[in-house]
Amino acid sequence: MTRQQAFHHEYRQACLQRGIDPLAELRHLERAHILGQPLFLDHLRSHLWLLAWAWRQADWAELAAQLLRLPGSPGSLLGLYPRGNPGTRRVGPLTAQPLPEDLQRLLE
Repeated sequence: MTRQQAFHHEYRQACLQRGIDPLAELRHLERAHILGQPLFLDHLRSHLWLLAWAWRQADWAELAAQLLRLPGSPGSLLGLYPRGNPGTRRVGPLTAQPLPEDLQRLLE
């Protein structure tokens, strides 16, 4: 599986969880964000998906965090992004995180 295929797979998995398990949906969206960071459009898309998730959950703190993170998406154009960052408010926007083992080979 390529990085791009895995990115879309995580989004599809998130969609399957919509309305069933919001936390599982969020975890898949976070994984999509990690996979999407290297490419501007994927990175931007992942933040829009996270924004929509926050809206559906009425999670106003997460919604605000996504509105603040959206302008940072162009950092991908310059290769400026914190690897492994899930893209949600639980981790600072500039804080790198260890990559999940199963995603490491896709991002090398």
